[in-house]
This record gives sequence, structure tokens and C-alpha cells, in this order.
Amino acid sequence: MRTLRRLTATTALACAAGLGLAGCAASGPFPDLSGSQVADKSVTALRGASSLTVSGKVWDEGKAMQLNMAVSKSGDCKGTISSDEGSFELIRNAEFVFVKADEPFYRSQLKDLPKAQADEAVKQLAGHWLKSKGDDEDAKELSALCDLDELLKEFDESKGAKKDGVTTVDGQEALTLTTKTTDGTETLLVATHGEPYLLKASNTGKEPGEVAFTGFNKPVKADAPTGADVIDADQLG
Repeated sequence: MRTLRRLTATTALACAAGLGLAGCAASGPFPDLSGSQVADKSVTALRGASSLTVSGKVWDEGKAMQLNMAVSKSGDCKGTISSDEGSFELIRNAEFVFVKADEPFYRSQLKDLPKAQADEAVKQLAGHWLKSKGDDEDAKELSALCDLDELLKEFDESKGAKKDGVTTVDGQEALTLTTKTTDGTETLLVATHGEPYLLKASNTGKEPGEVAFTGFNKPVKADAPTGADVIDADQLG
């Protein structure tokens, strides 16, 4: 009995030290998966959701943007985007794209026009919903903000992700995954219960950012604006 107790204690210490002896059971969330496999699984789970909301700080062509977008596989989408160049609201449904932008946004987009012409356009458009057909070229560019696959592309490469303990995100337990990059560290927080959704992602470096994923499988209310506040792009000169 004394020998058995000694052997059991020795094995337990070896497991705790990570020596990999046979009979040491894996512990922690997703014990049979590597950090990179968990990361891939979390992104696959996001793509499997019928809808979700992504919010936080991202970078586009060296410019920081704040976004809050509810997107769905059905095509409905609604949210806001803001940056140092202004802000706009976006609604997309099966047929049309609606954009309501503020004056700073339009000023930044029309800066190459003669001042009088830009002033007239800003007066006409700022604070109103501009309605475009979903297949218009300009509308397609904005619609990319509603493309879930496009939003998740940057998370497709998860090589080298390491498990780094358990934390919580809004009260939900999550596994921390970290990846060292040439520019800093990328951190992913993955739900450990239910669907293994990626709950939050952040990175450090020259362009630090953080996004959170919430509202899984909740309907996106992308009701089309109506009334005098809506301007049809086809009717503009």
C-alpha cells in the first residue's frame, strides 16, 4: 500500500510538471486540440452562426475605425462605422443599401471637388439616407462591410496559437489563445461552453485593435428607412 501511494504521488507530480508520462490525462478546455486547432474551430463556429454582431476597433489602410455591425447570412445588415474622417450608418437588405453619413464623412470623400460643388453635395446629402441598388458598384464596396466571410478572413491563419489559461468575457468562460507575430501579440478568447465561438480578438503593435463577437443567431432588424429623409441615388445628378 505504501509503495502504491508513493507511485501514485510520483505520477501526479510528473503530470503536474508536464513530463508527459503515460496515464497523464489532458486538462483544461479542449484537451484534445492544439491552440491553433481551437482557433480554427472558433472561426468555423462563427461562420456557422446565422447572424452575429461584430464591434470594436479595426484598421483599414492605416486608418483606425470603430465599428458596430450586425450581419446575417440572409444578407440583412445594420450598423455604424466611424473614424477621424467622419461616421455613417449602414443598412442593407435583399434589394438596397442605405447610407446615412455626417458632414465630415462627405467632406473627406468629396475633397477633390471644387468647393462650391462639394458644399452643395454636402448640403444635399449629409444627415439623409442615400438609397442605392445592392448591385451598384459603390454599394458593393459598402456591402463588403456586411460580408461575414470577409470580416473573418484575417482570422484564417492561426498557426502557432498557444493555450494561455482561462478567463471570462462578459461572464462567459473563455480559453485564451495567444500568437506571437512580427508586430506584437494576437489574443483570441474562445467560449468553452456551448458553441466554441470566438468571443473576442485583439492584437498589439503599430495598429492595435480589438473586436468582440456577440448576438449570435439573433435576428438583424434591417428595416428600410422611408419618407422624405431618403434620397434615391438614381435620381441624383
